[in-house]
Amino acid sequence: MRKASTVALAAALLLCALPPVPTSRAATCTSTVGPSIAPPPATALVSGLPGYRAQFYGQSGYPTLCPGALSTATIAFHNSGSLGWYLGSAPAYLGTWGPEPGQDRPSILGGDGTQGSPATGWPGANRLAAQPAEYIGPGQVAWFQFTVIAPTTPGVYRLGIRPLVESKQWLDDYGVFWYVTVKQDDEAVPQLAAGPRTYYPTLVNGVRRIRVPSPMYHYIDWLPPYADRFRVDLTVSPTDFEEHVKYLRANGYTAVTASEIWWTLDQGGPLPQRPVSLTFDDGTVGQYHYAYKILKKYGMIGTFYVTTNLVGRDGYITRAMLKEMVDGGMDIQSHAVDHVSMLTADQTYQMCTSRRILSEWTGKDVRHFAYPAGDYNAAAFASLSRCGYLSAFWKAGGSLQSSDRMFLLYRERVRGQQGLAALLGVLSR
Repeated sequence: MRKASTVALAAALLLCALPPVPTSRAATCTSTVGPSIAPPPATALVSGLPGYRAQFYGQSGYPTLCPGALSTATIAFHNSGSLGWYLGSAPAYLGTWGPEPGQDRPSILGGDGTQGSPATGWPGANRLAAQPAEYIGPGQVAWFQFTVIAPTTPGVYRLGIRPLVESKQWLDDYGVFWYVTVKQDDEAVPQLAAGPRTYYPTLVNGVRRIRVPSPMYHYIDWLPPYADRFRVDLTVSPTDFEEHVKYLRANGYTAVTASEIWWTLDQGGPLPQRPVSLTFDDGTVGQYHYAYKILKKYGMIGTFYVTTNLVGRDGYITRAMLKEMVDGGMDIQSHAVDHVSMLTADQTYQMCTSRRILSEWTGKDVRHFAYPAGDYNAAAFASLSRCGYLSAFWKAGGSLQSSDRMFLLYRERVRGQQGLAALLGVLSR
C-alpha cells in the first residue's frame, strides 16, 4: 500500500513539474490600407493637348486585406486634353489593362458578376468605374471609385488599369496598377511588390526629366577558360551580381521597366523613390540561369533586350526559357533581329520584325528597343516610330532621362571583374 502511494505521489509531482500545455490562440486578421499618393505639383500637370487625353493625378493607398474582404479604391485622372468627357455621349471609364488581367479582360479582384468576375459593383466585368460627374472638362480632375474583393489565396495581386473614353479611344496614360495584398492572418503578411510612387519628373519648358540609373549587363556567368579581353569586360559573375542586387534592395532601390520610364516621361506619372532599371542585352543563357533566378529571389524585375536570331543558339536562351522569364514577371524588349549596327543595317526590318516576333513569343506588346552596340543615326528614329516603338536606349553614360530624347535614353555598362564598385559607379552618374 505504501509502495502504491509513493508511486502515485511521484507521478503527481512529475505532472506538476511539466510545463503547462499552451492553449491555441485564434489567429486574427485585420484589413488595412496603406498611404495614399498625393496629387503632383501644378508644374507637373499638362493641359490642352489635342483630343482625348488623361494624366494620372493621385490615388488612395493600396490595401492589405483578409481573404474575402472588400475595399474601396480611388484613382484620380486629370483631363489633360482639349475635349470634355460627357457621361451620356462620351463617358470616361477605367478599364482593365495588361499585363494582368490584360486589355478588356475580367479580373478576379472585382467586376459585375459576369464573365466569371465577382460582383463588386463595377459597371462591367472589365470596367472598374465610370466618371463621377456628368461632365469632366479640360483641366478638371475625375476621382474614380471602385470596390475590390480579396481572393481566398494569400499573395500580392496586381490589376492593370487604363482610362478610356468609351467607343472613342483608350487614353494615353497607362502604366497604372492597383495592388491588393491578401494575408491569411496578421502574423503572415506577403510583401507588397512595390513601394508608393511619390517621385515625379520635373517639367521645364515642356520637357520632363527624371533620374533613373540604368545599369547594362551582358554575361551573368563564370568566365570561360581563355576568355578574351572583351568577354572579361562583359562578364559579371553570379556572385558579384547577387551582391549588386542585395545592395540595391538594402538601399531602397525599386526596379522599374522600360514601359514605366516611358510612362513617367511621356505622361508625368510618378515612379517609386530611388528607381533603377536593370537591363540585360543579347539574351545570353546565364541571364536565365543566374540573373533571372537571383532577381526572383530578391523580388526585383529586369528588362531583357533580346536579339531574336540568337534565341536557341548555343550560349543563348531558348524560347522556353524566355517564356518562363515572362511568366516570372520579367520585362522582355527588343534588341533587333541580328546583333548588327543600326548604322548599316536595314533598320525597318531589324526593328519591325524583332518587335513582331517577340510580341508573338511573349504574348506582350513589345514597345521598347536597345540599339545593338549603341549605334544609331537620324534615320533610326523614323524607323523606330514606323515600327511602333515608344522609346530606345543607347549606351552613353548618365542617368538623367529626358522626354525630348525618348529614342536616346541613357544606360551605362557594368564592367566585369570589378565587384560592387562597378555598380556603384553607374549609380553615381
